[in-house]
Amino acid sequence: MVISKSIIKRRVLLIIIWAIVLVAIIPAVTGYTHYISYSNSSPVGPGSESSIAQHIIEKKFPDNSSLIVVVNGNSPSKNMASTVLGFQSNLSGLGLKNYYSSSSVYSEYAAYINNEINASISSRIIYDYTMIKNNAIEIFSEPAEFYILWSHDGFNNSSINKNVMGSFSPGTYREKFYSAIINSTGSPYNRVESSIGRSIVMDLFNATAFKYLNITDYNNKSSIINATSYMLNYSGLSYYIINSVVSSSNPGIFYVTHYGIYNAPSFISSAYVAGNISLIYIDFDTPAGRDVMGSYTASELAFPAVNNLAMKTFKNAIVTGNGAISYETNKETQKAGFAFGLIFIFLAVAILFAALSWKSSILVIIFSGIALLLGYTSEYITGLILHSVSYIVNYTLTAVILGISADYLLFIISRYRDELRSGSDEKTALETSIRSSGRSILISGITVAFSLATFSFIPGFKSWGITLFLAVIFTIALETTLLPVIISFLGRSLFLRFALKPDINDKEKSKFYKAAEGAISKKFLVIIIIIILGSSGIYAFFNAPVTYNFNTGLPQNLESVRGLNLIDKSFGSSTLYPVYVIVNESIGSEKIENISYYIASLGWVDRAYGPYINGKYVNKSIGYSSYKIDSHYVYYILYSRYSPYSKNAINAVSQLRSNHDLIIGGITSTIIDEAHQNKIIYSELEILIVLVIGIIIGVSFRSWRYPVISLSGVFFSVSWTTGILYLISKYILHEALIYLIPVILFIILFSLGNDYTVFIISRIREYSSLNRDNAIKIGISTSGRVVTTLGIILAVSLGALSFIPVAFLEQLGISFIISLIIDTFIIRIFYFPAMISALFKNKI
Repeated sequence: MVISKSIIKRRVLLIIIWAIVLVAIIPAVTGYTHYISYSNSSPVGPGSESSIAQHIIEKKFPDNSSLIVVVNGNSPSKNMASTVLGFQSNLSGLGLKNYYSSSSVYSEYAAYINNEINASISSRIIYDYTMIKNNAIEIFSEPAEFYILWSHDGFNNSSINKNVMGSFSPGTYREKFYSAIINSTGSPYNRVESSIGRSIVMDLFNATAFKYLNITDYNNKSSIINATSYMLNYSGLSYYIINSVVSSSNPGIFYVTHYGIYNAPSFISSAYVAGNISLIYIDFDTPAGRDVMGSYTASELAFPAVNNLAMKTFKNAIVTGNGAISYETNKETQKAGFAFGLIFIFLAVAILFAALSWKSSILVIIFSGIALLLGYTSEYITGLILHSVSYIVNYTLTAVILGISADYLLFIISRYRDELRSGSDEKTALETSIRSSGRSILISGITVAFSLATFSFIPGFKSWGITLFLAVIFTIALETTLLPVIISFLGRSLFLRFALKPDINDKEKSKFYKAAEGAISKKFLVIIIIIILGSSGIYAFFNAPVTYNFNTGLPQNLESVRGLNLIDKSFGSSTLYPVYVIVNESIGSEKIENISYYIASLGWVDRAYGPYINGKYVNKSIGYSSYKIDSHYVYYILYSRYSPYSKNAINAVSQLRSNHDLIIGGITSTIIDEAHQNKIIYSELEILIVLVIGIIIGVSFRSWRYPVISLSGVFFSVSWTTGILYLISKYILHEALIYLIPVILFIILFSLGNDYTVFIISRIREYSSLNRDNAIKIGISTSGRVVTTLGIILAVSLGALSFIPVAFLEQLGISFIISLIIDTFIIRIFYFPAMISALFKNKI
């Protein structure tokens, strides 16, 4: 009573305080988006096997922000090499923040060639080429000139002497050649060639030049290179390699721009090319998920410029990768913001009919708007603390705050109206409303806030817990202080005239009264039926198949998603998510060789690269110097035949992890660790939520029975919802149920569902002077309309998430609609009256 009188007495001061608060939060409201992160990563503990593997492998393959350009419809060729390399070169000129490098099959093969053709080999090639070229000139230039002069004389023997003297310099070579050709027979050309052979000293270079060159092509670069390649054939150096070394200081680039990816090793070509599809990777020097400007990661920030360059460079290209998907998903989800705009309209209409007050419709829009601003302030504060806030929180926050702010407003206004209808004056009615409804809102709000705060215990969801906790606390403060002040100014004018018609014994005529009466009369049958139906739901809650793939159900109209699907179809899902096998080199080369044979024997491995293994075959000549990390470890890269998220992949990788000589990394190994971690954390979290809610409700109403009734009722609705959602996802949406849905549904609905519990119990206890069943029926009757309206409001506001074209939010929105309908129309109307009647003997 003292608090209610104090609020009314200091109403002007409270308005001034709230005005100051609203002005003060302007920087937070305008700046909270800088902390929004679109990363979907969910970390596992640093001691897990996948984390240890990641810590080692990232020294070789940093898990940095990246983009992938999918070039479609162009087979690898020298022309395509020039186009792709030009694209890669142009990336440097875009001024991309934190840009590090790019790679394609052409740049990687070029780098491979340059690495294989080291300085020593390159020097040998150039030396041999130069020697053959110079010797060829010495051997063939004078005979070639002689042949031309002789041809002018019709190859007449009598002109041989004259033409030899005219083409050769004095010396032994001239004398030997003249003697040889005078005594030769056959065609003029053959006589000249054979005379050369009989006149020169057959050392290595002369012999090579004589064998592979002649008087017509001795000065031809291609012919000289061909001769050099024959001489170096023993070393495995092809004509193309020699030509590349001779022709350019960057033989690798010369090779791919003239010969494409001819003879490229499979471990390079298979990683970048599949049929007419080729990939270009663009890497940045910041870890994946880390924002570099505002709420954008380096790859998100670069996406528009890279996409524009790709469209200009290639006829058919798609830019994909996490950065591209995040960027486009962000743009797509912003289009779905209309759903939250419609919520305001729905709230106004719902409040109009529930409270019979058009002014209340305006108030709900104003107060929901202020509550959202306070919610965004909560995101800003969380961002200051954690440096990032999940983008999913933004949508969940909007839905939750719109729901509870409207609920609390309607609960206070409805109670105020009831008091006026019962004959109280405006001041007394408002004081009673503040005292009774304010207490209920306080209990409910604290329950909701602390329940939602438990999100902080889920790895990767700390921003959820802090943001939602602060937002609910701010909303409680708003609704229990400013709203009563505004009502005090409006008084009876808040409602339509007929809305304040005296309440004369119409409680018994209420459908809610009759429903409660029926539930009480057959209470044990109602309880048994709900428990039986709930059992199947409980099984679904704990055993429904789920996926750890957050990309499931992404909007298929997004180009980046099409690109990702194209990669999966052409290369296989494991191309982007291989399995890493790390071995401590100290176990010895013999054991490492045995591991290579073991990996090659695995049927689920499509191809593998590492010590002694290339593709599916073990080759001892490969060695493992290029597969070392820090001189302590060697690694293998395994490409699976299975999707990395599939049950088959998880079983296969689990079998690998059973070998203690191996450290297994990659996304599948992370899923295994995450599932193990979540099994423990989620169980503890669910117990914690039940204890928090149970203690708050139990202490508030001084009875253990109410927590049992409330918690069991909400759990039944959550369990049924999980089973129904699984069927909808599988058979209608054709999506896998995302693993986080059941636990998030549990936390949010256990938090918000107990709003109704507090409201209903509060009304029932107001009639505690009556006998048990009458108190229940009247309490349900007086609260039924409001609670049902609140349930519908919450279902619509949270259900708006289903309009956002992201599977996670879509599934979450659908689950809220289902659960709140079950909770509102079955649990509250039938289960609650039956359970209260069954557990309380006489007095409530």
